Amino acid sequence: MIKLILTTCVLLSFTIGLQAAPVKKLQISIDSQPIKFTSAPIFKSDTWFVPLESFCKKLGLKVETPDGGDMAVICGGGEESELCVPLQFGESTFNIDNVTYAKLESITAPFGFEIYKASETLLEIIRPEQLAPKFTLPDLDDTPRRLQDFRGKKTLLYIWGSW
Repeated sequence: MIKLILTTCVLLSFTIGLQAAPVKKLQISIDSQPIKFTSAPIFKSDTWFVPLESFCKKLGLKVETPDGGDMAVICGGGEESELCVPLQFGESTFNIDNVTYAKLESITAPFGFEIYKASETLLEIIRPEQLAPKFTLPDLDDTPRRLQDFRGKKTLLYIWGSW
Protein backbone atom coordinates (compact mmCIF):
# COMPACT_ATOMS: atom_id res chain seq x y z
CA MET A 1 0.00 0.00 0.00
CA ILE A 2 2.80 2.41 0.88
CA LYS A 3 4.59 1.53 -2.37
CA LEU A 4 1.43 2.31 -4.37
CA ILE A 5 0.96 5.69 -2.64
CA LEU A 6 4.63 6.58 -3.14
CA THR A 7 4.50 5.62 -6.84
CA THR A 8 1.29 7.63 -7.32
CA CYS A 9 2.86 10.69 -5.66
CA VAL A 10 5.97 10.46 -7.84
CA LEU A 11 3.91 10.07 -11.04
CA LEU A 12 1.55 12.87 -10.05
CA SER A 13 4.41 15.28 -9.30
CA PHE A 14 6.08 14.35 -12.62
CA THR A 15 2.82 14.97 -14.50
CA ILE A 16 2.27 18.31 -12.76
CA GLY A 17 5.87 19.30 -13.58
CA LEU A 18 5.27 18.57 -17.27
CA GLN A 19 2.05 20.56 -17.39
CA ALA A 20 3.58 23.57 -15.62
CA ALA A 21 6.27 24.10 -18.29
CA PRO A 22 5.37 27.18 -20.37
CA VAL A 23 5.16 26.80 -24.13
CA LYS A 24 7.28 29.37 -25.93
CA LYS A 25 6.21 30.71 -29.30
CA LEU A 26 8.88 32.40 -31.39
CA GLN A 27 8.11 35.45 -33.52
CA ILE A 28 10.69 36.39 -36.14
CA SER A 29 10.63 39.43 -38.41
CA ILE A 30 12.76 40.15 -41.47
CA ASP A 31 12.73 43.77 -42.66
CA SER A 32 9.95 44.40 -40.10
CA GLN A 33 7.76 41.77 -41.82
CA PRO A 34 6.69 38.90 -39.52
CA ILE A 35 7.48 35.40 -40.79
CA LYS A 36 4.85 32.67 -40.73
CA PHE A 37 6.20 29.14 -40.51
CA THR A 38 4.38 26.05 -41.79
CA SER A 39 6.18 24.04 -39.09
CA ALA A 40 6.63 25.82 -35.76
CA PRO A 41 10.15 26.64 -34.50
CA ILE A 42 11.42 24.46 -31.65
CA PHE A 43 13.06 25.65 -28.41
CA LYS A 44 15.60 23.04 -27.32
CA SER A 45 18.61 23.33 -24.98
CA ASP A 46 18.13 27.11 -24.62
CA THR A 47 18.36 27.55 -28.41
CA TRP A 48 15.79 28.19 -31.14
CA PHE A 49 15.67 25.81 -34.10
CA VAL A 50 13.76 26.91 -37.20
CA PRO A 51 12.51 24.93 -40.23
CA LEU A 52 15.56 25.13 -42.48
CA GLU A 53 14.06 25.31 -45.98
CA SER A 54 11.22 27.76 -45.29
CA PHE A 55 13.45 30.08 -43.23
CA CYS A 56 16.25 30.07 -45.82
CA LYS A 57 13.73 30.84 -48.56
CA LYS A 58 12.62 33.95 -46.62
CA LEU A 59 16.27 35.05 -46.43
CA GLY A 60 16.86 34.46 -50.13
CA LEU A 61 19.13 31.45 -49.52
CA LYS A 62 19.02 28.06 -51.24
CA VAL A 63 19.14 24.71 -49.43
CA GLU A 64 20.60 21.61 -51.04
CA THR A 65 20.71 18.14 -49.53
CA PRO A 66 23.48 15.99 -51.00
CA ASP A 67 22.96 12.24 -51.40
CA GLY A 68 23.29 10.43 -48.10
CA GLY A 69 21.12 12.84 -46.15
CA ASP A 70 23.57 13.41 -43.28
CA MET A 71 24.05 17.10 -44.06
CA ALA A 72 22.49 20.12 -45.75
CA VAL A 73 24.23 22.89 -47.68
CA ILE A 74 23.00 26.50 -47.61
CA CYS A 75 24.04 28.71 -50.53
CA GLY A 76 23.56 32.41 -51.17
CA GLY A 77 25.23 35.73 -50.72
CA GLY A 78 25.10 37.29 -54.16
CA GLU A 79 25.56 36.52 -57.83
CA GLU A 80 29.29 37.24 -58.14
CA SER A 81 30.62 35.28 -55.16
CA GLU A 82 28.10 32.77 -53.90
CA LEU A 83 28.90 31.41 -50.44
CA CYS A 84 27.95 27.81 -49.55
CA VAL A 85 27.91 26.60 -45.94
CA PRO A 86 27.56 22.92 -44.94
CA LEU A 87 25.43 21.98 -41.93
CA GLN A 88 26.11 18.53 -40.44
CA PHE A 89 23.12 16.81 -38.90
CA GLY A 90 23.58 16.40 -35.17
CA GLU A 91 23.48 19.06 -32.48
CA SER A 92 22.83 22.05 -34.73
CA THR A 93 20.63 20.37 -37.37
CA PHE A 94 18.10 17.53 -37.13
CA ASN A 95 14.98 16.07 -38.80
CA ILE A 96 11.53 15.67 -37.27
CA ASP A 97 8.62 14.37 -39.37
CA ASN A 98 10.45 15.08 -42.67
CA VAL A 99 11.16 18.69 -41.64
CA THR A 100 14.79 19.73 -41.19
CA TYR A 101 15.40 22.10 -38.28
CA ALA A 102 18.59 24.11 -37.76
CA LYS A 103 19.92 26.52 -35.16
CA LEU A 104 18.94 30.04 -36.08
CA GLU A 105 22.51 31.31 -35.63
CA SER A 106 24.00 28.59 -37.85
CA ILE A 107 21.88 29.92 -40.73
CA THR A 108 22.22 33.67 -40.18
CA ALA A 109 25.83 34.14 -38.99
CA PRO A 110 27.76 32.83 -42.04
CA PHE A 111 25.82 35.12 -44.38
CA GLY A 112 26.22 38.28 -42.28
CA PHE A 113 22.64 38.54 -41.00
CA GLU A 114 22.38 39.93 -37.50
CA ILE A 115 19.81 38.85 -34.93
CA TYR A 116 18.34 41.62 -32.79
CA LYS A 117 16.72 40.11 -29.72
CA ALA A 118 13.80 42.33 -28.69
CA SER A 119 12.72 39.72 -26.11
CA GLU A 120 13.22 36.00 -25.50
CA THR A 121 10.58 35.12 -28.08
CA LEU A 122 10.67 38.16 -30.39
CA LEU A 123 13.58 38.37 -32.83
CA GLU A 124 14.35 40.70 -35.74
CA ILE A 125 16.66 39.49 -38.51
CA ILE A 126 18.64 42.36 -40.01
CA ARG A 127 20.11 42.00 -43.49
CA PRO A 128 23.82 42.86 -43.82
CA GLU A 129 23.17 45.66 -46.31
CA GLN A 130 20.88 47.39 -43.78
CA LEU A 131 23.43 47.45 -40.96
CA ALA A 132 25.35 50.60 -40.20
CA PRO A 133 29.11 50.10 -40.28
CA LYS A 134 30.64 49.09 -36.95
CA PHE A 135 32.62 51.93 -35.44
CA THR A 136 33.68 53.36 -32.08
CA LEU A 137 33.95 57.06 -31.26
CA PRO A 138 34.70 58.91 -28.01
CA ASP A 139 31.91 60.83 -26.31
CA LEU A 140 32.37 64.25 -24.64
CA ASP A 141 34.05 62.58 -21.63
CA ASP A 142 36.46 60.67 -23.94
CA THR A 143 34.72 57.37 -23.16
CA PRO A 144 34.71 55.14 -26.25
CA ARG A 145 31.16 54.38 -27.45
CA ARG A 146 30.22 51.73 -30.00
CA LEU A 147 27.25 52.37 -32.27
CA GLN A 148 25.99 48.80 -31.85
CA ASP A 149 25.59 49.38 -28.07
CA PHE A 150 22.66 51.68 -28.90
CA ARG A 151 20.71 49.18 -31.03
CA GLY A 152 17.00 49.36 -30.23
CA LYS A 153 17.33 52.78 -28.59
CA LYS A 154 16.60 56.17 -30.10
CA THR A 155 20.00 57.65 -30.86
CA LEU A 156 21.09 60.98 -32.25
CA LEU A 157 24.41 60.77 -34.01
CA TYR A 158 25.75 64.31 -34.35
CA ILE A 159 28.69 64.56 -36.73
CA TRP A 160 30.55 67.82 -37.10
CA GLY A 161 33.42 68.77 -39.34
CA SER A 162 35.55 71.88 -39.70
CA TRP A 163 36.36 71.66 -43.40
